[in-house]
Amino acid sequence: MVLRQARDGPLATFRRRPQRRRGWVTINSAAEGLVAGIEPDDPSGMTTPRVQLPEDLRSGAFTVAQARGRGVTPKRLRGRDLLAPTRGVRQGCGGTVELSTHARAFALALPRDSAFSHLTAARLLGLPTPTPWPGRDEPLDVMRAKGRPRVSRNGCVAHRGLETRGVTEVDGLRVVSALDTWGDLAGLWAPDHLLAAADVLVRRRLSTPLELLARAEQRRGRRHVDDLRTVARLARAGAASPAESRARYVFWSWGLPEPELNVPVLGHDGGWLATGDFLWRGQRVVGEYDGDVHRTDRRTWQRDRERRAALEDAGYRYVEMTDSTFRQARHREALRLRLARLLL
Repeated sequence: MVLRQARDGPLATFRRRPQRRRGWVTINSAAEGLVAGIEPDDPSGMTTPRVQLPEDLRSGAFTVAQARGRGVTPKRLRGRDLLAPTRGVRQGCGGTVELSTHARAFALALPRDSAFSHLTAARLLGLPTPTPWPGRDEPLDVMRAKGRPRVSRNGCVAHRGLETRGVTEVDGLRVVSALDTWGDLAGLWAPDHLLAAADVLVRRRLSTPLELLARAEQRRGRRHVDDLRTVARLARAGAASPAESRARYVFWSWGLPEPELNVPVLGHDGGWLATGDFLWRGQRVVGEYDGDVHRTDRRTWQRDRERRAALEDAGYRYVEMTDSTFRQARHREALRLRLARLLL
């Protein structure tokens, strides 16, 4: 306690202002037993008790209407411990937010007849995308039928045409089907990335090359339909990674013969030598796309050396390639010339 002389009265009793601290503290209150948080940037310098949310609102996202119905005040909903993924929705700001968590919160404010589409759908469906999810700053793609009002909300990009697309459910979210999402990405993605996604669809048995081609034909007359047709004809189940798919598109653009994908390579005695990423059997050429682990992991690096020696002893030509082989023009041209010499 601190005793101070009032200007026009006897000594008055004041409580000492608590020290400002970061984090959560418990305030003993016989009436409420509240849990309070300290606002580190409170301009008044005062420590302000923060009333804990009702238990059913502490995990996951909720709407402002739900919270107000439970007696939560507008001031509490502006607390620094809450995020606003979109207008009318709140979400705890603790921990790392994944795309599915962010989309689930956003969906609370969306019409029930909408669905996530395009890039957002591709990410939620687990299709390979050109770049990883950068976080909440990336707008969510939302689609609705043409006859319904367009979704107008900060944080999302509105699309129409849901009445002509299939809808599936991913972790409780309405998402445009994988096949339709692949078609919607034509023109937004380069053809090699479309092929990486198509290979995944075929490998997971979500589609076949013929079904991909049929979906491309349904878009006849639209821009970039030729990309879809080409990619549909190139889609294969044997591709083991998006990088291999993109490399195969480059081989096709160079006019090279199509390789077999991830098949056993046998020696003269019929014994197994290796499983090659790309095998041109007639020309006895094996191509290997090495990710970074082939450089950083000593055991993997040593195994690669042994495999290469075994293949070359059996009369195969061994062609290594990496991400930089395709990104750097000088290395890319060198690879093109070497493969053309070995295969054509």
